[in-house]
Formats: sequence, C-alpha cells, structure tokens
Amino acid sequence: MNELANLRIYEQNYMRVYRVSFRSMGELYMYLKGDPPVNSNVFKSLSSINNDLSFAGVSYEWALEYCMGGYEGQYDVILKLQKSIERYVPIKQYSFQMEHSFAGSHPNVPAFVADSPKAMYRRKRSEEKKFCTVYFNLACPVMSTSKEILHRGVLTMSLVKLLESEGMGVDLRVFMCVHEHDEIFLFEISLKSPQETLNTKKAFYPLCSREFLRRIVIRAMESVPFRTKSWYPNYGMPVTVDWFKPFFRIPDRDLIVSTPGEMGIKGRNIFLDGAHMFEKMGLDKNIIIRLRKAGLSNESRLYSNH
Repeated sequence: MNELANLRIYEQNYMRVYRVSFRSMGELYMYLKGDPPVNSNVFKSLSSINNDLSFAGVSYEWALEYCMGGYEGQYDVILKLQKSIERYVPIKQYSFQMEHSFAGSHPNVPAFVADSPKAMYRRKRSEEKKFCTVYFNLACPVMSTSKEILHRGVLTMSLVKLLESEGMGVDLRVFMCVHEHDEIFLFEISLKSPQETLNTKKAFYPLCSREFLRRIVIRAMESVPFRTKSWYPNYGMPVTVDWFKPFFRIPDRDLIVSTPGEMGIKGRNIFLDGAHMFEKMGLDKNIIIRLRKAGLSNESRLYSNH
C-alpha cells in the first residue's frame, strides 16, 4: 500500500486492526490518484466505482476531484440550514482587549510619537485554552437517506462553531470504523486542527455528501490487505460508540458524532434532529430546549400546510 496512506496493522483485544490515516484531503487525493492496487482476494468487484448514481452519487472520477475543493453539492441549502440552527445555538463573537506593550502586532501611534517604550499593542493574554476532539463517524447504514446525512453534517459544523465560540480549540476528525469477524477497519482524516477555525467550504463535502463515504472511503478500503473474505459485498458492520470509545481509548472530554440513527436524526426536521443529537452528546440543556421548541413550531407549520 502507498506509504502516503499511512497504513498501520496491529493486534488489539484479540482483534486485528487495519488503520488508514490521512493528514489532509490533499494527501488522500494524491493517494487515490495513484490508483492503489485492489485487494482482489476479497473485493471481487469495486463497489466504489460500480455502485449506481442513485445510491452513491456522482461517478468515482468526479467524487475524487471533489476532494480538492470543487464540490458544490447543496452548499446553499447547508448555509441556510446553518443560519436557521444558529438562531437557537448561541455562537459568541469575541472582541479581544488590547494592552500597551514593548512588542506586539499593532503600532500605538501616539505612544510612538511621544517616544514611549511601550509603542505597540498586543492582545491581552486570555486564560489557558482548552482543547477537545470531535470525531465524526462517516459510517452509516445502507438505508440512511441523503437528508439524514445532510442534517448530521450541518449540525456537526454548528457544534464545532459553538465550541470554538466558547474559546475551545477543536480538532475535527472524520472516520469510518467497521468490523467483520475478528478484523476492524478504521479510516481517519483530519479536517481541521485546534489552531484553525472551521472552514465550512472545506468541511461540508466529507460531512454532508454521500459520495465521500460511498466512493472515496470505500475505494481506500478496497486496497487494504484484509484476510477475511466476508468483507465483500457488505463492507462490514459499523462499530457503535459504546464499542469505539473504549476500544480506541477516547477521553471523556472528546465528542463522537455517530450514525444518524444513534444520534436520533430522522432527516425531516433539522431543529428536532439537533435537539436529539445534542441531547445524546450531553450538551447544554437550554440549547436543547430552544431547538425542541423551534422544531415543534416547525412541525406545526408543516402539518398546517397539508
């Protein structure tokens, strides 16, 4: 397997783990662009390429090019949904206080003219920053709808923005973890580091599309040297949060966004989906109450229009 894929194979708790990690979308793109060899002993056909458009979205060739930022998809819909959600999820905008200093990022012109040694401004040092990782599980049952996938992605982006607005450094990673008998496949890719703010344009392709999972991740999976023949044709069973968290020693402070079903997401009402998902994750009860009220009001309007 191409070294860019950073494949690690190891034994843990009587399971054989195949862990494929990418540091960026660009690294993933370059790996797949090299057409890595298929494990033909297991995968008799390439589902990543041969699955029909109604299930997996645009062709594999287009899906791969989208990794480099060309995906438009339902971007306008996503922005509209985010705006609706964030009316009820308070995203703070911080203004930083400045202090006089010997060195800094902005000149203090009056002090400079007066020949003061403290002729610069710098941001006041804030309290020590806290960090957490948000793990986004790409794996979902075959019957998951595009609306469920879309809502889960939008809510995750709003969650990251909420945490960042609280002064939290957020490491956002997407992963797929599935198992078959005594083998586990873990695909993971970093979408943002704690030092970055969330780039919605960059994140919404892996978070909100069908193609990224059903074309791109599956193509990477088809090159892994599994031993178990039964990976094909179903590509394994999703690992639950209750299993994933202790198995990979995920700290309690970190958050996991799992399958739409586990998050209580139905794909009909974004507000009720948000209330269910945030409640599952143990977030602020006031936010959950506001989302639930907005959801019920939205449901009333839906029924009154019939």
